Amino acid sequence: MKSKVIDVKYRKDSTKFPTWMKYEITLLNEDGSTEKIPAYGKDLQDALSRVVHDTKVEKATKVVSKIPEFVWPVVWILSLAAMVMYVSSKSEVLGDWVGFAYIGGMLLISGVTLSISNWFTLKNKDKNG
Repeated sequence: MKSKVIDVKYRKDSTKFPTWMKYEITLLNEDGSTEKIPAYGKDLQDALSRVVHDTKVEKATKVVSKIPEFVWPVVWILSLAAMVMYVSSKSEVLGDWVGFAYIGGMLLISGVTLSISNWFTLKNKDKNG
């Protein structure tokens, strides 16, 4: 059984962000206990999706936190090295475009890194005063 929403109460509109609302969501957890979570969003669906996202982030964080800190820079450097080796192997085909391929590969790897970092950001923060 997954967690289920058993009650939602609308609390108030935001004073700082006029289009945002605050809800109080009551969840029935897998173990039978209930939990009240404040949720923020532009509508109820947005608020619920933020709660679900935060739950997924918390589960993934438990797994990722077991990996030592020094591994992440090593993975990033190895991915850059793999990109350099791949572009170097295609240098005859690329000709004068090799430099753009290197820059594009670095931007791609950096973009993926930033996207992953952004995904791990909790979305259900207290934005509303």
